[in-house]
Amino acid sequence: MKLGIVINKPKPIENFDLTFYHVKDVSGKVNNAAEQIYNIISCFGDNKTAREKPEWVALSKNDKAIRGNKRYNFLWDWICPTNENYIKYLFNLIDEASKVNIAGIHLDCIHFPEEEYCTCPRCIEMWEKSNLEWAEWKSNVINEFIEAVSKRVKGNFSTSLYPDPWLSKERFGIDFKTLTKYVDFFVIPLYDTSYSTTYWMETLARSFRKQIKAPLYIELYVGHPKPPIKNIIKAMSLLSNYSDGIIFAAYDASIAEEIQRLIK
Repeated sequence: MKLGIVINKPKPIENFDLTFYHVKDVSGKVNNAAEQIYNIISCFGDNKTAREKPEWVALSKNDKAIRGNKRYNFLWDWICPTNENYIKYLFNLIDEASKVNIAGIHLDCIHFPEEEYCTCPRCIEMWEKSNLEWAEWKSNVINEFIEAVSKRVKGNFSTSLYPDPWLSKERFGIDFKTLTKYVDFFVIPLYDTSYSTTYWMETLARSFRKQIKAPLYIELYVGHPKPPIKNIIKAMSLLSNYSDGIIFAAYDASIAEEIQRLIK
């Protein structure tokens, strides 16, 4: 079983098979590409762009897809996935990162923010012209975006999936079967602040594993405030039955080193 780490410094962490680092996170902050590790780009989650270009934010009949949305309590702001100018910006980030000796590109926030998004005039026009059902049209948009990225990436290519194994297509436009054609592996974030119970993780991981034939990694949160290490190891042991590896979202190098010592 492979082990990976998400870290806040642009350098590989020894004794881990995969190291991940954000070159663009949901705040909109952009860092320089990092060599020999997986460069994470948060796609349609972007607080900075939403603040500077509010007309680019994904819409619904009820509200914008932004923090403060009372219906969905979004943790960050979402840009419409059909905005060509924003997609060109993401392509440029991917192209720049691919110029250095990276291990690969990893994308998160690759989808529509929720089932009723986006109803901006552009999306409505595109949907009506497609003659497709709403969920099929949304998944086509995401499939085409991921396919285009796969042709630009130098090195391995992976994406995060929202942790809903049952309704991802209807809600977000995420079609597991089609995306499998374009990526080398998927990452499922299953975050908790304690990991004191594990049945829900097993249910989700088992359901994803049954549907996805590509390599599948489970991401556990181990940053501050740090869950008890014994609970993290218990969760890791359980989830290893349904995944090809575990990725620890540590960010802090000292936490990564502590985990290394305990699992050797």
